[in-house]
Amino acid sequence: MRLRIDLAYDGAPFAGFARQSDQHTVQGVLDTAVARLLGQTVSTTCAGRTDRGVHARAQVVHFDVDDTARVRRETSDLGQLRRRLDHMCGAAIVIWSVRAVADDFDARFSATARQYRYRIVDDVSAADPIRRHDRWRLDEPLKLTAMRRAARVLLGEHDFAAFCRRAQGRTTRRRLDEVALRRPAPGHLDVRLRGPAFCHQQVRAIVGCLVEVGRGVRDAAWLADVLAAGDRSRAARVAPPHGLTLEAVSYGRRWPAAPPPDVRRHP
Repeated sequence: MRLRIDLAYDGAPFAGFARQSDQHTVQGVLDTAVARLLGQTVSTTCAGRTDRGVHARAQVVHFDVDDTARVRRETSDLGQLRRRLDHMCGAAIVIWSVRAVADDFDARFSATARQYRYRIVDDVSAADPIRRHDRWRLDEPLKLTAMRRAARVLLGEHDFAAFCRRAQGRTTRRRLDEVALRRPAPGHLDVRLRGPAFCHQQVRAIVGCLVEVGRGVRDAAWLADVLAAGDRSRAARVAPPHGLTLEAVSYGRRWPAAPPPDVRRHP
């Protein structure tokens, strides 16, 4: 049986999503809880690994379990299984949904789009200490118009080598379908990026460069030069991880997202 879990988590207490033998991770907590409930070791596959401190409102995982009497009993009521799993994973993880899926569903490779949002506060009078764990606080206002102008060059398919941590044998060519910058409230700035897939640290590297433009340290044309050069050393320092959230993963009509999560409800 193949099961799909839609979940959210606060990345602050975790050393990222991926299991590490000596670290507290989202996958480690989730796999352990599933194994305790179903009586067998599992290895989850996620839609997109997140780094230490990065959050998710719409992560998706899948895993396979053998058909045993215990599995049939525990999965006969998936609503009850979701509630028990949610309780076992602790307060930093919320299990939105557990459901059975076809064997050809893959949380990673079946995804058609991923959406991230990076939150920034650039006015100290707008900073909320309660929300300090999910937004980057800056001490100077950013020029939104210049940042938008610079971001246009990133749309479409490019080699994003200048914005990625390289992995041997993997391409850095990616497509960005959307780079949207807006102010949801005075002193707050959101950067939303959407595309089929992203390289490691790509979003944070792009945000770091856009902030340099917003500060006036670089002009808008500089970002085009960085992209064309394909040299990581030419780009700005990556933005800190705690401002980043994985907000949506799309799978097309065959595998719709599980309710709730409607990210529009969350400012």
